[in-house]
Amino acid sequence: MKKIYYVAVIVAVLLLISACESGGDFYMENRTSFPVYASVDGEDHVTIPGGEGHTFKIDTDTQTFLTGEVKRKVPVHVLGQTFSLYDREENQFVDDTEITIRAGKTLNAFLAANRASIKVVNDHELQIERVEIFEVKPSGSIRTATIQDIAVGQSRWKRVNHATPQNPFSFRVYIWLEGADNPLEYGDYDTILAVDEQWVVTVSPPPQN
Repeated sequence: MKKIYYVAVIVAVLLLISACESGGDFYMENRTSFPVYASVDGEDHVTIPGGEGHTFKIDTDTQTFLTGEVKRKVPVHVLGQTFSLYDREENQFVDDTEITIRAGKTLNAFLAANRASIKVVNDHELQIERVEIFEVKPSGSIRTATIQDIAVGQSRWKRVNHATPQNPFSFRVYIWLEGADNPLEYGDYDTILAVDEQWVVTVSPPPQN
């Protein structure tokens, strides 16, 4: 009888140990053509290239038969060059959300492109002081984004809306170099961006004679 008792105790202990789980995974897959930058639980941002994925390891309390399900809410900050989180309740794009991680489980997020973007590259010998981005429609132009201070040899990007058959428009970009009174103008009526497209505007010095 003692042997049976000891065996039963050992089996119970092994079952209890095997049922102990701590920590969960958050898998984020970038289904856009451009990088996504994500921070989970306040950690440093991770760059996820287009078409690739990344698994975040997240700490939780230990889950056992006695504790029941262990879960934890975790903040997430994510920026994609052609992706934005969308808050359906607020009806707007956001960069922050919250997820629930369960011990021993994996939560998946698949990020599909829902924006376009414009990237400005400063190959000039002067600093770019200001960039203004306009949507141009038959009804008129509207400024939708501004970029400040792009150093020589650097670049900056901005997410923008993409055109659709129901909402057609093109882009104009005006760029002020350091000390300049008048801007450089880029774009025309054919500068139309679809979802997951990026327009790269390279500012170079004028050719030498």
